[in-house]
Amino acid sequence: MKLPILSRRRLATLAAAILAGAGAGAFFFVRRTPPRVAVLAPDGAAEFTLMDFSSPFPLDPPPPGWWRRKFWTRPEMLLSFAEKDGVKALRMETKASASMLFRFVDVPLADYPVLRWRWYVEQPIVSTLDERTREGDDHPARFFLALKTDAGEERRFEIIWGNRLRRGDTKFIGTFPHWVADGGDENIRRWRDEEADLVAITGQFWPDGKTARLTDIALFCDSDETKGATVAYVADVRVTKK
Repeated sequence: MKLPILSRRRLATLAAAILAGAGAGAFFFVRRTPPRVAVLAPDGAAEFTLMDFSSPFPLDPPPPGWWRRKFWTRPEMLLSFAEKDGVKALRMETKASASMLFRFVDVPLADYPVLRWRWYVEQPIVSTLDERTREGDDHPARFFLALKTDAGEERRFEIIWGNRLRRGDTKFIGTFPHWVADGGDENIRRWRDEEADLVAITGQFWPDGKTARLTDIALFCDSDETKGATVAYVADVRVTKK
């Protein structure tokens, strides 16, 4: 295969980006985002499922509308379908690793502001590092959410299982916002039913009142910074009208 020749400027830009990322302890994404096909949009029902793990489907590669984001510098999380305490779910395991499972969606938050799901943390992060720092920024389960405002502005944030943080807490890694939905060792090893008002949460981070659409939702588990291991399950990810 004939490889493309990179210009000197392109090589310099790439090198600078890699050095900057390495200095910040950042991930290097494998940026092979597939075309936005099979985008999932609500049908007008009061509740609409975004991620259904009740029936297994291929995971590598996943079906159209789904995709897995891996990182150049990290092993990926292990995904499998499992039944945990009678609940059919997606099992996510990390061993000093990290990756993401995306679903393309198009959800107007003005109509469907509430995200609901179930999760079960079997093996939490065990670390003395502060999860509010980049060095301790690992979580056994999180959602990455991408939004686009009606003005075309893109916004990103995460909903996380806190290690020591508790529901309603927030944290920032750099300028990137996180909202804690649940956490703590007292809540592990049992199913937790969760609910998050996305309009209220994003209003904390961006108080300009702009309306937005949810364009991507991803499951993201990692233990690469703390060099630990985690196991978590997720089921019944859906949005509802308020």
